[in-house]
This record gives sequence, C-alpha cells and structure tokens, in this order.
Amino acid sequence: MYDSERWVWQEKVASMRWRCDLCVVRVMSFKDECRNNDVSEWCGLKEDVLTRVEKVDVLLSEIYKDYPNEKCVGIYQGTIPALVLRDIELIKQVLIKDFNNFQDRGMKVSDGESEQNLFLVEGDTWRVLRQRLTPMFTTGKLKTMMPLVLKSLNRLIEYSDKIVDQNMEHEIRSLAAKYTLDVIGTCAFGVDMNAFSEDENVYREVAHRVFQRSFKSRMLTMLNSFFPGIVRKLGFNLTNKELFGFFINLVNSIINEREGKPKIRKDFMDFMIELREEGRVTRKGDDKVAELEMNDALIAAQALVFYAGGFETSSATMSFLLHEVCQRQDIQDRIHEEISAVIKKHGGLSYEAIGDMRYLEMVFDETLRKYPIVGFLLRKCGNTYTFPGDKLKIDEGVLALIPVRGIHHDPKYYPDPEKFDPERFTPENKSKLPFCAYMPFGDGPRATALVRMRFAKVQSMIGLAGFFNKFKVVPSLKTNKHLEIDATATTLASRDGIWAKIERR
Repeated sequence: MYDSERWVWQEKVASMRWRCDLCVVRVMSFKDECRNNDVSEWCGLKEDVLTRVEKVDVLLSEIYKDYPNEKCVGIYQGTIPALVLRDIELIKQVLIKDFNNFQDRGMKVSDGESEQNLFLVEGDTWRVLRQRLTPMFTTGKLKTMMPLVLKSLNRLIEYSDKIVDQNMEHEIRSLAAKYTLDVIGTCAFGVDMNAFSEDENVYREVAHRVFQRSFKSRMLTMLNSFFPGIVRKLGFNLTNKELFGFFINLVNSIINEREGKPKIRKDFMDFMIELREEGRVTRKGDDKVAELEMNDALIAAQALVFYAGGFETSSATMSFLLHEVCQRQDIQDRIHEEISAVIKKHGGLSYEAIGDMRYLEMVFDETLRKYPIVGFLLRKCGNTYTFPGDKLKIDEGVLALIPVRGIHHDPKYYPDPEKFDPERFTPENKSKLPFCAYMPFGDGPRATALVRMRFAKVQSMIGLAGFFNKFKVVPSLKTNKHLEIDATATTLASRDGIWAKIERR
C-alpha cells in the first residue's frame, strides 16, 4: 500500500509503444542453508522480468514458491541487494527479535513534506510519531466514533436499496469505496464528502489519485534504485505537489473552521490539533530521542496516509469478501444468522455487538489471508547483521523482503490455499498457526498498519454487518469466479472489477 511498489520492473510508455528496460533482476539461491554467503554473492539468473508487467508482491510470491528448500533467496533491485526471507524464524528475527536493526522500511526516497508520515519516516522521527499517534485508535476513541460510522452505514443501506430497485448488477468495489470514503470524511475530518452522490466528486477523485503513480515518480524511483540517495540529494519530491496541496488546504480549512482549537468531535483532526497546540512534540518519557514541529504540513502528511489507508484498505477487503461469499450462499446465510442473533442480543449494532460476531470475523480474516492488502513487507538492515544459528551475514543497507502473499498461499500453512475457507480461523485452528504465518498488516513494532487497522476493521465490520442484515449478493453475468489481479494497480485490485447483483433479504 502507500507507494509500496518501490521497484519498477517494467515501464510501459503507451504513447511511444515501447518498453524501457530499467533494471536487471537477478535471483540467487543461497545454498547449503545460506552458509558462507553474503548477499553480494549471487548465483543463478532466474529470468528477465522486464518484458512483462508484474506486481512486486506477485513476483516475490513466485520466488517464494520456486525455492521451497531455501531459507532465503536474494535479488538485486537495480544495484541494491535484497534478501527475500522464506523461513518463519528468520522473519521473526527481522520483524520482532532484532527489530532495532531493521526498524526502517527503506522506502523513504526524498525529504519532501508529504513523505514525513508515519508510514515512511525513519529512525527517531518514526518513534516519536508512532508513540504520539497510537492513542488515537484506543477502544475508547473508537467507541466515540460509532454514531458517526452508523450514519454512514445508513447512507450505504439507502444507496443499496436504490441499486436493488434498479434490478441491475453493480461493481462492488465502487460501492464499498463510497461507504469507506463517507466514513473517513465524517470520522476523520468532520466533512460531508457526499460520497454516495453520482456526480463528480473531488474527494473520491483525490482518493484514487493517491494511488496513481506519475511517470516522473516511477522514473525517480527507478533512478534511486540504481543510485541510492540521488533523489534526496537532488531535492526531488515523489508526491504530486497539487495532490499534497489539496491536503494542506483541507487541513488549513478545518483548523480555521475550528478556530485552531479541538472541538467535541474527538476525531482525527481534533487529535492532530491537540498535538499542534503543543508546538513541538517529543517522545514521552524520552525527550532526547527527537523533537518534531507539529505544523500544518506534518499534519497534512498524516492526513494523506489516514485518508488513503482508511479508504483503500477497507474498501478492497470488503469487496473481496463480498466476491467470495457471492459464490457461497451457505457462508452468507450463516453470516446473516449470526448478525440477526447478535443484533437481537444487543438491541442494535454497536462496538460491543461487532465484537460478538465471531463468524463474520472469521470470514474477514480468511479474506485477508487470500487477498492480503499488504502483499509484502520491507525492512532495511541498519548495521551489518548475522542471523543467529546461521552464517548468513547481510550488510548495512540491504533490504529484507517478506513475501506475505507467498506465505499466505503456502499449503504448508494453509492446505488447499486457493480455497476460501473461514474455518481456518476458528479459535482452535488459529492457535495452531505458526507465528508470522498470518500477517495481513505486518507484524512487530513497525507494523503501523496495525495501528490504523483498528479503525479500518471496525468500519469494515460495521458496514458488512449492516449490509448483510438487509441484503445478499448473488452472481451476475459479469461475475468472474476467478479474479484477475490488476498488475498495474499500486494496491491489490481486480483487473475487471468485482461484479455482483444485490438482492434484499
């Protein structure tokens, strides 16, 4: 997510109808269980991937499958060596046990203001932001947002009623996106984004543009892979200035409307305004780590990530879930039975009610297993490092890649992995999974997606519960049983959309 496809395996220039070979990817197998190896040594050219369009997470998943007996596989990203980790124990070392040596993602290319967000920042700056932003997603804060989420749910139900009346098939991803955009607008910014309107919508357009990478951005990313640090030295910025300007203006307008003071809404912007009032923020308990000026640009950078993440990750997961259950009416019926019983027990939808929907959560977890929104994780080695119990040594700056998609589709952990089976996530079965075998949002302290996901999961579960209480989805003429992944999309998406017909219960 969020510009996670750092590597340009192929650039397609449509107007000139030719392809530029941008980098050479060499795949190396570390033999003898990675003994006597250093990532600068490689053997075995796997293939030139430049003559096809390929998503990075799909490519890494293929590498994961092609080397079943190896603990790790090496590649070059331009001139930068990287290590694809296959072994769960090695993954735990990188993400958790020796996190301090792998705390940065290595994705920050420039010093542009838009890159000063929780997802991309490095070192002490990340530590300060993480500590100060995490309280925004406590259980208490999420409960206070429930009335706003339920208002968005009502608009989703009203819009779905109109679709049913038209008796037409519908593109499900767009339906989910309208709902998540509406929630983000009300819960984060206190703005009515008119998400369910059929008219042109600037907020919806901006949400899509966040995930569109310009030709300039792709070229600079490629250049940086061959000459690390050159983009930063030249002072370039990867984010569209006009796009970031939109968030600067949005933040400024909200702050001015609230007269620079937090209101009773207790939303994302209220929280950020409270930090803004402090002026310069430090890490609580350790003011020597770093000090940040909480200005409007820094707030806008966090707003961009929150806006994009809440919109994209939730709508994608909801739409993939609806696609799967569209073909499994037995699963839909069981979901509906559970929702009806829980609503009767609690007298309506609430934060506590969602917590009682165990089967819906199993379906949600299985969706993220089969369709992980974060298809791979990336960590940069801070200092020369030797993995415990192995003679594998990697140098400072080497990237460690974790192929989440490959792990999630490994029959060793998930028998018949292409089958959609929520029973994998019963409490008993879930407890049998090895640590780090299920990482839809990453793991360890750097898994900032886990911080945001508390909110994203709540809004998704509320939307799905309200929807399934009133409606069901059935296959339509455009429904594809097997989805083709869009290789050109930054995040996980179906090439031909996700189509179904909505019917009332």
